[in-house]
Amino acid sequence: MKLIYLVNKGLNLLRRDGFFMVKSFIPLSILVVFVSTPTFADVIWFSNNNRLDGHVVRRSPTDTNFKLLNGSNVTVENPDITRTDAEPYVVYLLKRGEHYLKNYGEPERALSSFQEALRLKPNDPYIQERIDWVLLSQRIQRCKDGIEEAREKAREGNFQESINIFEGLLPTAPRDELARTIKREVAETYAQLAYKFFDHSYFIGAEQMLRKSEEYNPNSPMLHFVLGRIYHINGDFPEADREYTLAMELAPDIPKLSVYLADVRKELRFIQSAPIDQ
Repeated sequence: MKLIYLVNKGLNLLRRDGFFMVKSFIPLSILVVFVSTPTFADVIWFSNNNRLDGHVVRRSPTDTNFKLLNGSNVTVENPDITRTDAEPYVVYLLKRGEHYLKNYGEPERALSSFQEALRLKPNDPYIQERIDWVLLSQRIQRCKDGIEEAREKAREGNFQESINIFEGLLPTAPRDELARTIKREVAETYAQLAYKFFDHSYFIGAEQMLRKSEEYNPNSPMLHFVLGRIYHINGDFPEADREYTLAMELAPDIPKLSVYLADVRKELRFIQSAPIDQ
């Protein structure tokens, strides 16, 4: 009905503007091409069960012009075709969406195809599931990209910027394992910032950062390492040994941890072997 209305409207406009009817055929045919929507999809089969998925654009006595899932067109010689199967256009849109996902890694184009399919077949649970999956995948990827950006900031020594990114990601983390990763790494970053503050004699700030680190992850290896360094520098060797040991159990590859732990235990052995004043 929509197409007939547009054609009739086009005729009336042409008559009103004084054009001859015979001259209206070309613009009207162009109009029809642009407003009509394919209502079917096709699978072209060849020998050995090879196939092309898409839809037929034009078929002549000698060849067939075929639009593929990726949007490109190919022309196939008719004798090479064994048969052509027609499918609903929704099926074509779903195939195209999967094609963009699996072969091109383009979730935006896949999402567009799935959403077009849903408009043609509203409330279809499978189509809605594919849309939800793409949206979730996009959220997961954005979260992973944010985590990597925060890590890079921390590697550059921009600890506060890294913390801001981590804490911005945490409320919207789409999966529990990503939330755990963020908590673990923001705890490490707070501990690194605490050590930086301590190294610059900003002791109140260092204490605040260590409390934040413990709040996110009380088992943070970097938290125990930094506490060990603070006790070590202040000469509290038993507490330094305890914190270094905890850090070693959690992450033995922390740079210089084994060296500091060995130094503390050397100090403890020296203290234990020293003669007691009479």
